[in-house]
Amino acid sequence: MTKRYLTIVFILFFAITYAQNIQLPTEYISNSTLGGVNNNLPANVQGSPYVNEEFVIGKVFINEDKPYTGLLRYNAYNDGIEMKTEKGIITLLKRDYLKAQIDGKLYQIENYKTENGTIRKTYFAELNKGKARLLLKQKKKFVEAKPARSSYSKDQPPKFEDDNTYYIITEGNAAIATKLKSNDVLAAFAVHQKELQDFVKQNKLKLKTEAEVIQLLAYYNSL
Repeated sequence: MTKRYLTIVFILFFAITYAQNIQLPTEYISNSTLGGVNNNLPANVQGSPYVNEEFVIGKVFINEDKPYTGLLRYNAYNDGIEMKTEKGIITLLKRDYLKAQIDGKLYQIENYKTENGTIRKTYFAELNKGKARLLLKQKKKFVEAKPARSSYSKDQPPKFEDDNTYYIITEGNAAIATKLKSNDVLAAFAVHQKELQDFVKQNKLKLKTEAEVIQLLAYYNSL
């Protein structure tokens, strides 16, 4: 092994060990989830309830205090931030003042509007900053096992499927679900409709990608 390689290994080992030894104050931990929350899943389930199965070094932010570093992952099935500690796997309480940065994404609780108009809270991954933001709701849907319909087909084991949704949130309002297409994105804004439509037309935006929507939001935030 080269000296440089050994140095990198040592740094990673130290970082992971340090992260595991960081302990959050107990008032920020859900006591009912020590050891994990997926213990009752079928043994043959395919896929994962997590955005990323492995824990990665991330940060937990509590209000404006200095962040805690730890090994984190997001449980998209149960909508929880999990941390690996010496005592086992713990889950953060779902509170507005608790945020977590995992694999480059900031997860935080936001209000959102359901299809029937009810306001609820959930974790979103924030994709940009400003008075208007694009949010990604990462969700895992559990699909039950299905027996074979005939001797020519096979049993289908239970599985997790991605069920992600984009939302747009503006200051003082709950997030609204949107599809990445022009009409849906523009419908999320109550003001500056004419300016936004002109900007989309002038820049030949289709609003079918995160990058194009974020470009539009940057313009909106400048108004």
